[in-house]
Amino acid sequence: MEELNSPAAEPALPTTPEARAAYIKAAQTKPDLAALTRLFAAELRANPALAEALTPYLPQSESLIVGLYANAKAAAFVKGPFLAKQAEARFIEVREAAAHDLWEIQQKKLFDLQCRWRAEQITLPGVRHTEEFRQWEDYIDHCPWLPPITADEVALYQDYLRSDQYVPNQNWSWQNYRQFRRTAEGEEQGPDEADGPNDDDGYEAATRRGYRTLPAWYQYHNEATGQNLLLTLPDVRGEKEAYYIGLTEADKAEKLAAQRARGDMAASLPWHPLVLHRDDLAPYFRQFEDPADLPRLLRWYEADQQDERRRHGYLFEANLWIERALEDQTNPWPIAAHADWRQAVIAAGMRAWGHQLAEVLPAVWQEQEQNRALGLPLTGPKQYGDQKPFAEVNWSEEETYHPKFILRGRELAGEPRDFNF
Repeated sequence: MEELNSPAAEPALPTTPEARAAYIKAAQTKPDLAALTRLFAAELRANPALAEALTPYLPQSESLIVGLYANAKAAAFVKGPFLAKQAEARFIEVREAAAHDLWEIQQKKLFDLQCRWRAEQITLPGVRHTEEFRQWEDYIDHCPWLPPITADEVALYQDYLRSDQYVPNQNWSWQNYRQFRRTAEGEEQGPDEADGPNDDDGYEAATRRGYRTLPAWYQYHNEATGQNLLLTLPDVRGEKEAYYIGLTEADKAEKLAAQRARGDMAASLPWHPLVLHRDDLAPYFRQFEDPADLPRLLRWYEADQQDERRRHGYLFEANLWIERALEDQTNPWPIAAHADWRQAVIAAGMRAWGHQLAEVLPAVWQEQEQNRALGLPLTGPKQYGDQKPFAEVNWSEEETYHPKFILRGRELAGEPRDFNF
């Protein structure tokens, strides 16, 4: 008669401290909850204090108590280290975000100085043309003539973080004076800035409108300090620059017309429409792809497009704020009524996040100031995309279109090729 296989014997439990440490580490790495439970149950049963602790209770309680105790201890050993690291990472995430956002205070200072500089009320060291404010926007932590952040400014920003007006950093173009002014004056947007299709519940349109208006912190600061009128100051410097740029553009248009008259049309050809409108490549796939492969490609492309839309909409953002702010709330957090639950969750998540930042902001600022005093590196503003180190930036006027056109316009006007106007 064939003998039945006996169940595999459980691994022997360790008998020395070294073997115990190796056993626990192997079980944590695997992870093996059952192995740890066996070890901790055996250790508890061998503990003389257990019998004394269970004396007042029903004897049958022992096996259940040992099992519950050992399983809870094993779960702590398996999940505890990861969760502790996760909590530490969360602690660092909030403090780093607060350190990044402190630079919004400096961006507002720079913007206010830009308004006054454009009105020719002040001069600023080394600033020659308006485009340099956009350059300092990217390197705000290196701007040498901005005064350090003060305790009063931190307190005001803390109030902003706790307010309903708070909007988390959206990578605004912080020094985009011309766009902010056009929006403030109610000028119509160009075709490329139109709200576009409304197949995403207006999410993309709302996002674009947000980038065209003054950042939320600027608006809050203006209302709190009464500096609402800075953007209404005359843009004297901007108008002078526009005059010289206009001369250059007129000269280019004249030369282009002469080229066309000679039959040279290459320089006047328009950009391919795909350069400006990249939302739908399906027509180009139909134009260039093998008809046999086209149906599959179009299905996959549409699936990819749907995924992209999902990742840039109210549902995705609502989930983001649940994970980033709301699920870490130790106390119940209010959610205001809204016709769209997604937008209600987003607003609640933003407010919760703002309060979390406000809690750590003073300590983070003090740490930054201590680092500054000791000559240690500061946590700079959050960077988006690739950005050259500050020491490698070429600040020459030939770097961008704007100053180049100004200097060419000066030449066309018979004036010196400089920014002294």
